[in-house]
Amino acid sequence: MSLALLLDSLLSLLLPDRCAGCGRLGALLCDECRHRLVVYDEALPRVADQLTGVRIAYVFEGPLRHALHQLKYRRRRRVARPLGTLMASHLHTHPLPCDALIPVPLHQKRLKERGFNQAELLAREVARATGFPLVVGPLVRIRATRQQALLGVAERIENVADAFVWKGPAPPARIVLVDDVLTTGATVNACAAALRAGGAREVYALALARSRGHMP
Repeated sequence: MSLALLLDSLLSLLLPDRCAGCGRLGALLCDECRHRLVVYDEALPRVADQLTGVRIAYVFEGPLRHALHQLKYRRRRRVARPLGTLMASHLHTHPLPCDALIPVPLHQKRLKERGFNQAELLAREVARATGFPLVVGPLVRIRATRQQALLGVAERIENVADAFVWKGPAPPARIVLVDDVLTTGATVNACAAALRAGGAREVYALALARSRGHMP
């Protein structure tokens, strides 16, 4: 167990859990906030040329937005537990062919700043709940890119083009990429390009959330 996980476990014993969605004591994500989650049922982003398919679990709003911000920006790693479990439940009801789960990687600079990769934390929970193998390491982000949220669609595509590479033996044939929030799909499509170049046959994307109103 890493030092960060050990400290997180010790804190969970010493301090009562607070809901990452509303702040009340009792659970990392309380039942009331879970009931307020909105299933994503809008048009999916157009499946880009490298992706075989896309799954998105919930709308990025309300308690889920708060919870993800707690995870990413307040560095509450344990919030990944209930969020990853939600993703696993979505995958159970909307199955994908899967030989391995791979989280969308961060560049080393961003990883050092944040201290962890939220996509990897979520993917670990999905793997634990589903039993699918988790592969971390060979898919590498080789170029530090600008924040996608600040860019338009065309700029997002250009920003992440050739930013990822597969460094390892041939990847599994059917891969599910795991990320927290999907917008245009440019990042997961760039990851899929690297995986296909490495030998993957099918690459799917599984995201926890997406905002309403994005163009497909």
